Amino acid sequence: MNSAESSPVKDVTDDQFMVEVIEKSKELPVLVDFWAPWCGPCKSLTPILESVSAKKQSSIALVKVNIDENKMIASQLRVQSIPAVFAFSDGQPVDGFMGAKTESEVKDFIDNIINKYSKNEGSALENAKNLIESEEYDNAKLLLENIIEKDPSAEAFSLLIKLYTKLGLIEEIENLIQSIPENLFSDNKLKQAISSFELIKNSETNENIDELKLIIKENPNDLNSILKISKALFKEEMFSESIDELFKIYKIDKDWQDEIAKKQLLMIFDHLGPENELAKKGRRYLTSLIFN
Repeated sequence: MNSAESSPVKDVTDDQFMVEVIEKSKELPVLVDFWAPWCGPCKSLTPILESVSAKKQSSIALVKVNIDENKMIASQLRVQSIPAVFAFSDGQPVDGFMGAKTESEVKDFIDNIINKYSKNEGSALENAKNLIESEEYDNAKLLLENIIEKDPSAEAFSLLIKLYTKLGLIEEIENLIQSIPENLFSDNKLKQAISSFELIKNSETNENIDELKLIIKENPNDLNSILKISKALFKEEMFSESIDELFKIYKIDKDWQDEIAKKQLLMIFDHLGPENELAKKGRRYLTSLIFN
């Protein structure tokens, strides 16, 4: 067990409650576990609360209140049975539950509190990335939308655009892009996310690759068919082959359809990212064609 998971949870008294809960919840959400030594369900719930919250301690705090020794706060919050858990944010109780919960239910409760009330954008963004990686898309969507509502940033917008793209929420992406502050558009991650969306949207096709190959074999200068096969290859994530087809168009007629081959190439390179070897090689080759 690492140090984060084994760190002790603070026992808070009535006298300490103002500082350790009310004031601290203005910095990050605070969970208060009301318990007593004689409470059987508390003995199963408290270790779960400690384990789950310890893994997210940069985003949420957990304290314990023994109601036998600290009756005032329990009375003020009308705690009638235990275990009882209250979540505080900005000095106010915002959510809670009574009775025992499973580890999965506790995790969902804590994730929801962090998504709604976390003050730490950096840790919230990391949490969103982790949720996306674990394919918890609904929770990630809620978290990113809350981050943007509180304190919009280029990274939050780029993550949400990528998530919306993954979920096929085309109209939502277009509305989201319209809402982005002008000063954020210079961010490379945001430009990459928008390019990826535009590229994927423009590459929607039901064309058959094998049929297109036969058409191009008959007429190697059929630029429309070459563009179609490039889009079909991109849709299948055959990026190298898609790029090769666009270079064919560029070499035949670089000005065709308002330089569409060049524009598509640049969007693919943005989609792949600045560190991708295929993108770096493609950019160098495109530069050599432009200046030769």
